Amino acid sequence: MKSVVKVSFKAILTSKSMTRDPTGSHIIRLEFVEERELPTPIIMTGQEASGIVREIAPVVQQVVRSMPFIGGGKYVMPRLTLWLTEDEWDKLEPKPDIGDEVEIIVEGTSVTIRYQK
Repeated sequence: MKSVVKVSFKAILTSKSMTRDPTGSHIIRLEFVEERELPTPIIMTGQEASGIVREIAPVVQQVVRSMPFIGGGKYVMPRLTLWLTEDEWDKLEPKPDIGDEVEIIVEGTSVTIRYQK
């Protein structure tokens, strides 16, 4: 018998939209993403410059992290798209809003979404 593995991660609601299905009923789409840190740049040179590189590398990494166009050193990865009927959306309490953080837990065939308050 295999043991059930539990996977969990934090995600942020980034998109909430309403559309119609083929029957004309409203459906609500919720898109959750995970923010991840960008890896720091790796500086590699020949052995003759290794002492200088070791001294300068922390300064270069700090400068790169402080640059505004880098985006704060984070990127977003799409993790979950949830489709709800209008009736399901009406029953949902509390209703999630853009920017809300949740914990998504996948355990076996079960998916749980918990609000982080």
